Amino acid sequence: MLSKTTISTGGLLLSSLLLTIGRGATLPFMAIYLTRKYGMGVDIVGVAMSVALTVGVVFSLLFGILADRFEKKRYMLLSVLVFIIGFIAIPLVHNAVLVVIFFSLINCAYSVFSTVLKGYFSDTLDPGTKAKIFSLNYTFLNIGWTIGPPLGTMLVIYSIDMPFWMAVCTSTLPLFLIQRFVQPGNVAAPSPDSPAVSWSPSVMLHDRALMWFTLSAFLGSLVGGSFASCISQYLLAVADSDFAQKAVGLVLPVNAAVVVLLQYAVGRRLTPQNLRPLMGLGTICFILGLAGFMVSDTNLVLWGVSVAIFTVGELIYAPGEYMLIDHIAPAGMKSSYFSAQSLGWLGGALNPLVTGVILTTLPAWSLFAILIGAIVLAWLCMLKGMSGRTWDMLSLKSV
Repeated sequence: MLSKTTISTGGLLLSSLLLTIGRGATLPFMAIYLTRKYGMGVDIVGVAMSVALTVGVVFSLLFGILADRFEKKRYMLLSVLVFIIGFIAIPLVHNAVLVVIFFSLINCAYSVFSTVLKGYFSDTLDPGTKAKIFSLNYTFLNIGWTIGPPLGTMLVIYSIDMPFWMAVCTSTLPLFLIQRFVQPGNVAAPSPDSPAVSWSPSVMLHDRALMWFTLSAFLGSLVGGSFASCISQYLLAVADSDFAQKAVGLVLPVNAAVVVLLQYAVGRRLTPQNLRPLMGLGTICFILGLAGFMVSDTNLVLWGVSVAIFTVGELIYAPGEYMLIDHIAPAGMKSSYFSAQSLGWLGGALNPLVTGVILTTLPAWSLFAILIGAIVLAWLCMLKGMSGRTWDMLSLKSV
């Protein structure tokens, strides 16, 4: 007989997968959608997409912080409902400005759901299970991004609106799953070493460890958050489009395969006492992968090996960053802390812009040298945050 916690966790993981499939089927085609339906230029589309993504991150931060004031199950149901409404509205409004507004709403709702999901897991799961579930959720997210875009590609052949209607369908089932199978989140009683605090955003503003971890997440996201786009831009600058297509066609499947095969096995081994050395190992893998990209030139074998090593760093960093926040967040403010950490996603959003500037002003190889510097800074920021008294006490407690 499965426990209620296991059933709740399974329902939320499946919901996370289905929502990601819907987003993966639509996000890659938003630029095409705006161009075809509204005749928007490439530059205007870029501005519109950046505005929508940035607005989504900022508002998700605000709504994620408020999540700790409400029951998390209801909050997740509300965010999924808004997610669905946004996808229904886009094909129906026939107005470019409204499309951008609803696209922002979709991004906000998805980010809020992801943040509250992590807060729910942090509140309800025991310490030995959290790393496994965080890793499993990250695996499901990657499976969703592997399935979604090809489905969107097939559907857009029939109609530019079809991917949005498919997203409505895949997003409706989570409403049933969460309502039927997920138990209301009950925050575990705080321990003497990590007492609960009164909910207040000012707590986060005075938490220096949170600031260092958020900066680390920003720099880490700058390196790994949009690496596929980064590599595409680099290859178009140093090689012809035919080789760029071949290399990207190799890099993406290798990345997805390594994540799906190894994420859970790697992530489940992360614990507070070994997190520091393992995050160091992840940093080394990032550095080796980036150095490999720098010297791969037109050698597809080197590109494949480099991305596999790079992805191992990603496998460690993804659940590791969640655990860092989980261990410093006071009871009753988990979602608020995860929301603050989500500001780090802006690093991934800035990656294409930074890549373009570097490739047009500096030698192409310097792109990866700068990213190596960024990931080293991310590691140093992480160490700075972990050096605080709060982290040391919690680590000792878990030994």
